[in-house]
Order: sequence, then structure tokens, then C-alpha cells
Amino acid sequence: MKGRTGWILRTAAALLAAVLLLPCGTGRAQREPSDLIEAAFELLEDGNPFVRRYEEQTGRKIEPLFPYGVPYFYGGLSGAKGNGWFYMAYPDYFVKLCEKGSGYFQKGKKYFYGLDCTGFTRHVYKACGLEAHPSLSDIMTQWEQKQYHVYDSRKGHEAPPYEQLKDTLRIGDLLVIKHEKTKSRHVMMYIGTLKEFGYTAEQEPALAAWLDYPLVIHCGLSPFYGERFQKVIEEYPEKYGQCLTTDGGVAVSILGVPREEAPAHGHVQKTDYDWFEMNDGGYVLSLINLKDVKYYAWYRSNS
Repeated sequence: MKGRTGWILRTAAALLAAVLLLPCGTGRAQREPSDLIEAAFELLEDGNPFVRRYEEQTGRKIEPLFPYGVPYFYGGLSGAKGNGWFYMAYPDYFVKLCEKGSGYFQKGKKYFYGLDCTGFTRHVYKACGLEAHPSLSDIMTQWEQKQYHVYDSRKGHEAPPYEQLKDTLRIGDLLVIKHEKTKSRHVMMYIGTLKEFGYTAEQEPALAAWLDYPLVIHCGLSPFYGERFQKVIEEYPEKYGQCLTTDGGVAVSILGVPREEAPAHGHVQKTDYDWFEMNDGGYVLSLINLKDVKYYAWYRSNS
């Protein structure tokens, strides 16, 4: 009887495991929670569809740090809660005088304070108890950092096709890129694929060919942040009436989709954008333009 009882118990356990892996009531598969995703998603806006789907898949609850998301600010760092500009006016946005003009910022004008791309990824790592990653230049060029490259632009180390990256990348891996024309660098964090967030070709037919392409979260240029924060300025003139906004903030984007395949294109401030307007809440899923990227590294932190 022991053998039969053991077989019954093993079969019941297998059936239970299979049930747990079936799509839940919302039609989305269960997934393991991720501290890195949660720390990053806290910096998105209230009602973001990727946050909602993650909550439904994991049973977790994520409270946005700021209701409209975190805007981009060059040199922006988070510091510790209650200390530093990022939290100075919390739960409101801190407004900072621009002391040195560059790019989108005019000297002597006030802007919403937020994070830059490195400030964002270091904030996420710190929130998860990880060491701050090196500078973007060091990640790409220092020999001792290349042992942490999953892939890079060196011959023989190149990444596989985009749809295959999901097989080797891990949540929290960083993509550091350097644009050939401007020499500017940017860093983004891998969070999975559309399919892993439960999206299907039926739900998002325009994205059907790219359900397995990498999604990244980053603090950088975005085609909708400027318009969003202009509305905040107009809604709260007593707080932000003297404030300007730049076209950037924490957002989810997709890698590898050719620009010409995007159904929407626009020029905002100084930048051309390409994006999909998703059926799920009308979310603007922007493309990361990799056309002039000659140097890159997929970096996995040693911590």
C-alpha cells in the first residue's frame, strides 16, 4: 500500500502544480514575484497596464511612488528617503532650478526633479539591496567589467536575434548602449517580454510579430511625458506654475522592432519617436532606436 499511496501523493502534487501554472481568471499565467521588477514598477505612473498585469499574475500590490510617474532629470539621483532633492517635497514633486543648461534644459529655468537613466537603475538596485553598478563608461570599457557581459559588441560576443534573448537574459540584466552619432550613453533594465506579461496576438494584433522581443524599463526620452506633466502644471499652478517639463521619464519600451514597423511616429521637442498605442489602456509602447548604436553591452551585476 505504501507504493500506491506514494504514487497517489506524487500524482496529486503534479496535478496541483499543473493547476497553479494554468492561466488565472484573467487569462494570464502565474509568475514568480521579482523584487527588481517591483522596485522599478514603483516609479511608473498609477494605472500602468504592465503593473496591473504583474499584480494579477503574482498577487502582489505595487504602490506608485508618484501618481504620474517619475520624470527625467539629467544628473537626477534618488538618495535616501527623506534626504536629497528626489524626496525633498515628497509626496509632491520637487522643483529644481537648472544651474547648467544642456540638451532639453535651459539654465535658470525650473523643472520637475526626477532621475536620469543611471540614477534610475542604481535606485532600483539599491532598493533590492544590490551594489550600485559601475558607470556606463566603465561597464562598456573596463576589462574587469567585461566578465559580467552576457553579450556585447565585440566580435564573437554578439547577442542572438531579439526573439531568442528571452532564453538567456534574466530579469534585472542591464543593456548599456552608446550612440555613434551623439556619443551619448543610455542604460535600461530587462523585464521580460509581452508574452510573459500575458499579452497575446488577439489582444495586441499590431504587436503579434514581437511578443517575444525584449521589454525594458528605463528613465529616458518618452513621447508622452512632456504632455502628461504639462497637464500636471496646469492642474496645480500654485505648486508647479513656474515649472517647465522635459519629454522624458520612467517608461516601458520594446527593443529590436524596426522603426518603419511602428504605426505611430512623431517629433516632440528635439527628438523623433516611434511607438505602438496598445489596446490595453492606450499605453504608448515606444521603440528604442538602435539604428546608430555601434557599442553595447548586456550586463549582469556580480551582486
